[in-house]
Amino acid sequence: MDLSRRNLLKAISVLPLIAAYGRAAAGDVTTLRINIPGPLSLPFLPIELIPILGIDRNLNAQLNIRYFPSGVRALEDMLAGNAQFSAQGFTVLPAFQAKGKHVKTIAPLSGQVPPYGIVVRSDLRGKIRRAADLKGHSIGISVGSVTSKTYMQQVAESFLSASGVQPNEVRWVPTAQSWDGQFGALNSKSVDAVYCEEPFMSGLVRKKTGFLLSDFSDPKVRAVIPGAGHFRATITTTAENIAQDAHAAELMVQMLRQSLSWIFNASANEIVSRLGIKDEGERQDMLHVLSKNREMYASDVRFSQKQMIATEQFMVSTGISQSGFDIHSLIANQFAGEKP
Repeated sequence: MDLSRRNLLKAISVLPLIAAYGRAAAGDVTTLRINIPGPLSLPFLPIELIPILGIDRNLNAQLNIRYFPSGVRALEDMLAGNAQFSAQGFTVLPAFQAKGKHVKTIAPLSGQVPPYGIVVRSDLRGKIRRAADLKGHSIGISVGSVTSKTYMQQVAESFLSASGVQPNEVRWVPTAQSWDGQFGALNSKSVDAVYCEEPFMSGLVRKKTGFLLSDFSDPKVRAVIPGAGHFRATITTTAENIAQDAHAAELMVQMLRQSLSWIFNASANEIVSRLGIKDEGERQDMLHVLSKNREMYASDVRFSQKQMIATEQFMVSTGISQSGFDIHSLIANQFAGEKP
């Protein structure tokens, strides 16, 4: 047998070993599944950037993201066993805890500046001039279920109540937390106003679909909401998931830590360039918001004690929880830690 034939047979003989090694290597990759509102809902952008930046791959993981019209829907699907994690407003968690669900948040996403507000249909400019004028009108908003209000609805009701409009004095219309959901509701005149987050808020104003009635990044607007510096968005799992696979929670927090660090050090242009937004108007909206409100994101993954106090104030003022409620019962801080 000549040398070339011998080498060929050797090469053929090791092919099954190479294939087996490839399968083993692929099996070592940790797959994580997370549900979030979106796509491109800015409070949840640090999560969307994880696979875009390759943070998960660098940690020998694969993060699979699924989008939902609201955080409550994302959480409910996670609790059904279809994902290990979800991201949503922190203040929806007490309602699930009361139902016997052992929900635990493992890291915060949000900082001190809330990126949302109320946009009113353009043809109503002369009729609706202030929040009190919304009485009797319809408001598009991401809604949860019969027993669980979304975070967005909780904050909207708190703000309107402070403006003299009770929650039952407006008509709440379910609207997906995405560009199509927000624009479609307002442009079709299905609603008189929408309560939405960036960059949808800026986009609606740019397209002259509506005008900005209340911007919650304005300190004067936030001043009427008790505990305005509360946690907006957090990553959530369950006590059972943590007990079964604490490494998954640790890995999720590690990926978020790197994403937040990248956002903190990157320019608005660098961030937007990674998102692949084709529409120039939408791209400019994103640039504007990220340049103006970078403080919408947490500076790191640690839970702020200051925000915990503000969150307790907000939940008591809105009736989400009673005075003395232990907010730590909803937090698994062993992965992210705490800070003042």
